[in-house]
Amino acid sequence: MKRRPPSTLDPKKIKTPAFVIEERLLEHNLSILKSVADQTGATVLHALKAWATWPLFPIIKKYLDGTEVSSLNEARLGREEFGPEVHMYAPAYKPEEFAEVLKNSSHIILNSFGQLRLFKRALADSRKKISVGLRINPEIKTDEKYDVWNPCALDSRLGIRLYEFERELKRDPNALNGVEGLHFHVFFERELKNLKSALPMIEKHFGKYFKQMKWVNFGGGQRITDNGYDVEGLIKLVKDFQIKYDVQVHLEPGAAIVWHAGTLVASVLDIIERKDVPYKVAILDISFEAHLADFILSPDLELKIRGAGKKGEYKHAYKFGGGTCLAGDRIDRLYTFKKPLKVGDKVVFEDAIQYSLVKSTMFNGVQHPSIVLWKDGKPKTLRTFTYQDFKNRMG
Repeated sequence: MKRRPPSTLDPKKIKTPAFVIEERLLEHNLSILKSVADQTGATVLHALKAWATWPLFPIIKKYLDGTEVSSLNEARLGREEFGPEVHMYAPAYKPEEFAEVLKNSSHIILNSFGQLRLFKRALADSRKKISVGLRINPEIKTDEKYDVWNPCALDSRLGIRLYEFERELKRDPNALNGVEGLHFHVFFERELKNLKSALPMIEKHFGKYFKQMKWVNFGGGQRITDNGYDVEGLIKLVKDFQIKYDVQVHLEPGAAIVWHAGTLVASVLDIIERKDVPYKVAILDISFEAHLADFILSPDLELKIRGAGKKGEYKHAYKFGGGTCLAGDRIDRLYTFKKPLKVGDKVVFEDAIQYSLVKSTMFNGVQHPSIVLWKDGKPKTLRTFTYQDFKNRMG
């Protein structure tokens, strides 16, 4: 696999705060995903839950087959801005919205047999051909430290467990009539070795049902576009699975699409020095609570800053705080720098697009970062946010 080219971003040219996507790095990732699709015949989808900057869909459409969505709004966005291949999964669907779900989807994946029974007539009566699937929960033990990232946690609401599957088929041997696919998602930012070890266990439980399907969706959570990921191994695994069960594999990368292709650029507003701690605190024009919440939720997630070192690596030590009045609006990690920071300096948070931009809020009225495309050495602003955006959200 070709290695990722270096970033060319010049933070001095960015008006902060801003989420910045580098087009060349984005297309590098997309080319890897397209290579997987081309060599396997698998369907590769853009999972909007991780990143949904639709002005850049024209770039993504050159490489990927469609979108994977989990709400009616995402489904509409996928169909209107990307194309008709829209695969929708949700833990539950609202009956009053289901006609619109049908209108905006090509594939609909249901989370339970109860939901399948509820909507079976609407699916059968639809004038539009809909490929119906069920999400399964293979109950794989993962090494996720936090259950918030674990779809197979003991109390997970996601997917049908084996005993539920068998119980339903015992009750109604025709329960799978009209069902064309099965979907599982068991990982968060993992390597191929994790999929290789999990797949035999999934096959042991659900293999006999795979043989009755047209497609099997492997979900996302694989670091496919990361340097060092075994892409050739993934291609072989997908090919072998498709031959074994005579199905088409679907993949739905989310973070992998913008992996290492996007940053959050902030500016230093103030620097505070306390006698009781061996570091200074830099206040930024972003909010960690509003713009990087996952890194507060899971302190073990790596959040790199360009040019910064770890504790003890360089002389000048800092922690960072956001610009809201919330006491917890800070990142509890220590960073060190070769030179002291000063007011006005730019701070570049690496790999800060996936699951950050889509979750961003305007808590406390804080300025929402602009969305910027970096192309050919220049920034192009795709979207800015104003007071009117904040006001409209409040009422």
